Amino acid sequence: MGERVQSRWARTLATAVTTALAASTLASCSPPERDLIAIRLTADGDPMASLRPCGEDRVTSVEVLGSAVRDDPDGPVEDLTSWEVQSPRSVQGPQEIRLFHTPDGWTGDPAPLGDQRIKATHSYSVAFIVSSGGGVSYRGVVDFTVADLARLQRGHVWSDDRAMTAEEFREHTAKECDDGWF
Repeated sequence: MGERVQSRWARTLATAVTTALAASTLASCSPPERDLIAIRLTADGDPMASLRPCGEDRVTSVEVLGSAVRDDPDGPVEDLTSWEVQSPRSVQGPQEIRLFHTPDGWTGDPAPLGDQRIKATHSYSVAFIVSSGGGVSYRGVVDFTVADLARLQRGHVWSDDRAMTAEEFREHTAKECDDGWF
């Protein structure tokens, strides 16, 4: 493995460990996380994310993290995937983006980590960040596997750890935003 890749892996692992430690000790300081993302497969088999920030909030970035599913949850994290894009300032409200493809006008990570496609052996987490005043206001999140997406019926998406229709997803996100959690 090249030095650049090793360095990237080391930074990713260090960030994951730091984030886990910070989350466990400073949970009250973490930005709220809500189920505001739905995933589906396109006709080409690519994962498509529907991002539904509250109102006209601006999504500042989208990140995909993936790792091989482990038999031992306490074992080492292996075969990592990381991909991130930053949105232009003009982007507000709901967005549709194809994961692992930088949308026009967005800025992609110059050194993404691992395979830039979904794999049946991995679990994934997708998150978007809404920032204001120099800090993170909240995060939209979804976790999925290829098996989750393969079970979707036509017109359904994966969100909130379950399959739902696109209309149910819109209703779900409206409720998430109306709950007054931020």
